[in-house]
Amino acid sequence: MAEEQTAAPGETRPENGWQVLVNQIRQWPLSRKIALGVVTAVSIGLFAFIIIQARTADYQLLYGNLNESDAAAIVEWLKGKNIPYQIRDNGHSILVPAASLHETRLSLASAGLPQGSGVGYEIFDKQSFALTDFVQKVNYTRALQGELARTIASLGPVESARVHLALPEKRLFKNQQKPATASVIIKLKAGRRLSESQVQGIVHLVSSSVEGLSPEHVTVINQNGNVLTRTSEGSLAGNISPDMLDYQLQVERHLEERAQALLDKALGNKKSMVRVTAQLDFARFEKTEEVYDPEEPVIRSEQVSEEKTGSEIVGGIPGVQSNLQGNTGQAAGSTPPSSRTRRTTNYEISKVVSRTVNPVGTIKKISVAVLVADRIIPATDKEPAKTVPRSEEELNSLRNMIASALGIDRTRGDKIEVTSMPFTETGQGKEGEGVPGTPVYEYMPLIRYGLLLVAGLLIYLLMIRPLIKTLREDVTQHFKTVQELEAEQQRAKEARREQEQRAMAQDPLLRIRKDIEENPVFAAHVLKNWIHEKG
Repeated sequence: MAEEQTAAPGETRPENGWQVLVNQIRQWPLSRKIALGVVTAVSIGLFAFIIIQARTADYQLLYGNLNESDAAAIVEWLKGKNIPYQIRDNGHSILVPAASLHETRLSLASAGLPQGSGVGYEIFDKQSFALTDFVQKVNYTRALQGELARTIASLGPVESARVHLALPEKRLFKNQQKPATASVIIKLKAGRRLSESQVQGIVHLVSSSVEGLSPEHVTVINQNGNVLTRTSEGSLAGNISPDMLDYQLQVERHLEERAQALLDKALGNKKSMVRVTAQLDFARFEKTEEVYDPEEPVIRSEQVSEEKTGSEIVGGIPGVQSNLQGNTGQAAGSTPPSSRTRRTTNYEISKVVSRTVNPVGTIKKISVAVLVADRIIPATDKEPAKTVPRSEEELNSLRNMIASALGIDRTRGDKIEVTSMPFTETGQGKEGEGVPGTPVYEYMPLIRYGLLLVAGLLIYLLMIRPLIKTLREDVTQHFKTVQELEAEQQRAKEARREQEQRAMAQDPLLRIRKDIEENPVFAAHVLKNWIHEKG
């Protein structure tokens, strides 16, 4: 009964949850209290950082790779408009809040900023009557150089450009006139390169913009000092220019794709490999041929002349007397008739003139190497899986098929080899290109909020949730409900009762003591009877 009376007040303890938590924390050891304080401080700091970052404006790149003059002009304009900005990359890059990025760019464009490298035709906006003719010529050259540099810098692979023009003075006589020359130096963006067509485009742009400048006198170099323009002798070994080499690679790649498509259909994907080497004829020549045929002469010209003669009578004096009968006058004379024809014919031997222009880039010779994988025999109960080389008949059929598809001509020396070998798997990663998708800056706010959300979830799962779980376990362990306390007391009573019963079964005195304790009246009657019997 004493135990039940002491437990009853504990069951109706008037403390609330916070008081129980505080009391429980006070009972913790010092090390556990320090750990709780550190976790709480870190959580508060992280949440404060998240809130501050969420409220901070997101800055994005306005312009990059600016020269000092353009950067100073843009900063001055931003200060005048009270637009916040940040300077990065030693003053070459300027960042503004993402919300006003596009509007700021449009406003700067309307103000003519940035101007770009060099000075353009705006140098003539401010005229002065004190300028001499020499200064005007120098300003024109500067303006022309600046405009060309800006135009070249607008190309995708080009980061910046500078143009130098050498324009000699005009002479009276043509043989005294020196040609104009130009030099262009370009700085390419990281990982970018100019193709041969783009370099030629820059050359023709500069030559077409300057009077009297021919493309042969324009030189283009990159930031490393390498000459990009192609001269008459500036070609690869064997007089093959980069354009010719690109064409040869395209021809080889086209032939490889045709053969690979057939092999993939016949053998399956990744079961074969084709490599083609093509020798092309880039020689360009014209052939003019005159062929004479003496067997078939042709009349060039023909001349015919005809002459006829007849009898002639020679008489006297013409008149009436000479015509009277019987008047013979003089004796008459006659000549026999004759005719003569003359024909002159000039013949020309027939001639055929043919002019042949051979095409450039014709195929001289093709060499094809084909590698096919061996056959794979699946594993059985008795033998494991293994590879077996393909038969010679199958290799011959593949060789004939590829030769027909690629137009192999044995007479010109074409070769084709088909070999069967086991393939070895290599750990090559997937090939991928830097696909220029949507700029990351446009989705930067969403990415930031997503990262903040992930950070909050990690803090809750890794710090706050385990701490709450630990506190709940401690409260549950030390402060039990009334029903749980009553059940524990009932189990304790039953355990004591069973223990006493076992002890009384072993010792009769204990049973007597128990009976006396439970029924003292009965024990008193027994003692009274004992006393009467003794008396």
